[in-house]
Amino acid sequence: MLDMPSWATGAALIVALSLGAIGVVLNFLFGARVGKYRARALMTDNELEFFFRLSKALPHHLVFPQVSLQALVEAASSDKKTAHADRLRIAQQRADYVVCNPAGAVLVVVELDDRTHEGKRDAVRDARLKQAGIKTVRYPSKAKPSLAAIQQDILGLSK
Repeated sequence: MLDMPSWATGAALIVALSLGAIGVVLNFLFGARVGKYRARALMTDNELEFFFRLSKALPHHLVFPQVSLQALVEAASSDKKTAHADRLRIAQQRADYVVCNPAGAVLVVVELDDRTHEGKRDAVRDARLKQAGIKTVRYPSKAKPSLAAIQQDILGLSK
């Protein structure tokens, strides 16, 4: 081992401890926030079946599942505090399906209502979409419509 003055040994120890402490702090700030995650299915089997039903009924349209409401509407208040509160109201909400024309313009939001849907909350959400000019079509999960009914409801076509 090299002979170092005692002050150098102390300084080296301080530097080593400091670097270790910095590593602990960085791990706490950045590493600890990563958490544990696992993949999950985008749609349930029931939702996937209905996605294919919508796609088949509307072959010349784009159907997107699980779309964030923030991708569809934005807060319109000029007051920053009110606009922020309005954004938070829709921050965690998703539309089951969004149907767009071939150019990508939103035609309608389609909701597949199962036991997780609540009438009052759904009405408020539908009103927010309507305010932005987006129609919502709802179907019961256990009694899904025929292809012709979907076309009629969404496109106004009789088949």
